[in-house]
Amino acid sequence: MTILRNIISLILIAVTIGILGFPEPGLPHGTMIVPPSRVHECRFNGSPENHQDPACRAAVELGGTQPMYDWNGVRQGDANSQHESIIPNGQQCSGGNSTFRGLDVLRADWRTTPIAPDASGQFEFVYTATAPHATKDMIFYVTPEGFDPTQPLQWGELEEFCRHGQVPLETIQGGGRGYRMRCNLPQRTGKHVIFHIWQRLDSPEAFYSCNDVEFMGGPVDNDLREIGRITAMEDLQVRTTVTFRLFNESSADVGNIQLILEDGQSSRTQWPFLLAQRVNATSSLVQVGALTADGRVEPTQLLNGNRVFTDAQQQLSFVIDKEAPDVGPDNPDGGPDGGPDDNPDGGPDGGPDGGPDAPLPPVNFTYPTGIGNYHPGTGLAWEEAWALTQ
Repeated sequence: MTILRNIISLILIAVTIGILGFPEPGLPHGTMIVPPSRVHECRFNGSPENHQDPACRAAVELGGTQPMYDWNGVRQGDANSQHESIIPNGQQCSGGNSTFRGLDVLRADWRTTPIAPDASGQFEFVYTATAPHATKDMIFYVTPEGFDPTQPLQWGELEEFCRHGQVPLETIQGGGRGYRMRCNLPQRTGKHVIFHIWQRLDSPEAFYSCNDVEFMGGPVDNDLREIGRITAMEDLQVRTTVTFRLFNESSADVGNIQLILEDGQSSRTQWPFLLAQRVNATSSLVQVGALTADGRVEPTQLLNGNRVFTDAQQQLSFVIDKEAPDVGPDNPDGGPDGGPDDNPDGGPDGGPDGGPDAPLPPVNFTYPTGIGNYHPGTGLAWEEAWALTQ
């Protein structure tokens, strides 16, 4: 009986570990999201299978699509703080890992994120940790003034401008877990690369990212914190209700702003722009848009260019809900005004026989960083929780 009880106990322990999903060695672990890393932009600001961004398309052509789906795994397992020794010049963006060689492509058109210091001369970087670990070092480098993106990065030219030790794990945008780090920005103008290293304390493993930025000057006369951006994966149907929902640190609703899309408003570039305008006109807690050189936040029609900012002292998060048009007796085909059905052949977002659209409800799921509430098409990592079925 004792042996049997021990066997049962071991089985229960094994099942528990499987359910909790304790991280295994080699599990991808994270990347910078404010400003977004090169790999994060290529993964979430377009489709790896048919990317419309020229630089990301060139990276996929060289290294394939799989590295983009493994966006949080640009790493060296045995780095042990010997980064310059193990990563050759010109391979910093891939971390010297040939799997991610597409990230080292020499191009002048990598998409940049505008950044500027706040009134204190600092900028808050945000790193998502899909499998958090104890931190030894968070190290930031920047390219020299006059940087030429068509030439390989050189260790001797990179300037370290910020270093943090054991950074506390926090809740970040999208409900995930990660690290916030404030740094004094170096004196730079125009487009540059910020190269970042996360060296673990509990392992020799290290993670790397290149972050393409444009220095906007400054300091700007504001104290804003970026908490995410509005991403548009596809055009929406006319009469779709798009809702910007804002939550405080206790996950209580503190804002609910709706936009019902009319004709000419449903494209990937248009509805986020209009939603940003609506939010800015309605909310006193957030501003949505692109950061200008003088510190203003202006809505933009640039694809996925509308970022969400709040006061640096606020602990806020948001989600974007999308509800397809209602289908009822007066509108049996699901069109915006009883006209032709927007989905007559029952495609992926419609019923099996061309009937009413059936939007998926929110779902609570266990993610390596904890429990998040991700809607399809919404949040930092919804594609990790949902799979398209044919």
